[in-house]
Amino acid sequence: MMTVPIRRDNVCRLCGSENITTVFHLTPTPPEDRFVSKEQLHVPQEVYPLDLGLCKDCGYLHLLFVLSPEISYPDYIYVTKVTLGLSNHYQEYADQILEMEQPVNDSLVVDLGSNDGTMLAAFKRRNMRVLGVEPGRAIARAANEAGMPTICDFFTDQVAGEIVRKHGKASIVTANYMYANIDDVVNFTRNVAMLLSADGIFVVQTGYHPEQMKLKMFDYIYHEHFSYFTLKVLQKLFAKCGLELIDAQKIPAKGGSIRVVAQLVGGQRSVHPSVTEIIHEEESEGMGRPETYIRFGKEIDQVKSEMLALLFSIKAEGNRIVGYGASHSTTTLTYHFELGRFLDYIVDDNPLKHGLYSPGYHLPVYPPQRIFEDKPDYVIILAWQYQKQILANNQSFFEKRGKFIVPLPILKVI
Repeated sequence: MMTVPIRRDNVCRLCGSENITTVFHLTPTPPEDRFVSKEQLHVPQEVYPLDLGLCKDCGYLHLLFVLSPEISYPDYIYVTKVTLGLSNHYQEYADQILEMEQPVNDSLVVDLGSNDGTMLAAFKRRNMRVLGVEPGRAIARAANEAGMPTICDFFTDQVAGEIVRKHGKASIVTANYMYANIDDVVNFTRNVAMLLSADGIFVVQTGYHPEQMKLKMFDYIYHEHFSYFTLKVLQKLFAKCGLELIDAQKIPAKGGSIRVVAQLVGGQRSVHPSVTEIIHEEESEGMGRPETYIRFGKEIDQVKSEMLALLFSIKAEGNRIVGYGASHSTTTLTYHFELGRFLDYIVDDNPLKHGLYSPGYHLPVYPPQRIFEDKPDYVIILAWQYQKQILANNQSFFEKRGKFIVPLPILKVI
């Protein structure tokens, strides 16, 4: 049966309302992590719309056009351990959950969208019984080979039932930077409720656009991120699925994230004051109102204009420019800011990307050492959220009279 690559949603996936308005239009892109080999360069890559819609009834911010996960995930090549600092972050994260809950040894922890098993390993080191669910074939296989038991599949009703039959109910279920990637998020969350033990908890960590917008961080918008949650929307979603949101914490990871904890409705834990406090903040900042996001789009377009003026000037002087960063977000940034025409190639720290070519523009990807050998005049830090570490790791590039361009949150040349 042929997969339909993309569909247009005309009703809200959370509340069923048709009262949806478009608030932000980005340049269409190919699937953002579809880096291709030299042998695949002759195959054209189709681009798909990237438009954000807002449900004016429930406040749900989401992609209007939904790209099939069957296209995005089976050959997915991002692995958690390559993101700077994320392995240590997950260990601290796991430790914090365990200190809070203090489950007995050998309690079942299920990580949904478990990727390479980095989060599972953090719990396993603390004597938990772990199980991952990961649809990426190569990544799931590598996790299993590394001793992190992983089901290679999407988290469907059938998979949830299979886990309960074979392993029992879970004391802790985690979803880390994948909850926004779920198409039918209502059914997914109901499956989580089915999987949880009576006193279990569901912990979600996801990008949090009310904080990311303060950094002008728009490049977290890409086809795999169907949803852009506020805490208020998460509270409504959980309640619809038999869960009660009991705790929330803003954290700085990935330009701004939120970690929330839920229990089954009627659970013994009380609701932490942070939930009400953060929802009040969201309301005071205009989250859920169309004009807030329309204004954000105009701010991004202003930065784009400044960036293009700078690059045209640099190119007019005969300078060479390359990019640093080959990820989902850098594809969005490269397309929306029209950077492909200015770049000779890209460098990236992930060895899995080396020797491949970027989505659509087909820019070759090399190891970072390339910039020291090739000596381009300018390097645009496409992965600008990690600019501090990238600059620290490449100090000797300055000694060769190279310059870095940081596009966001404020355009600057270093």
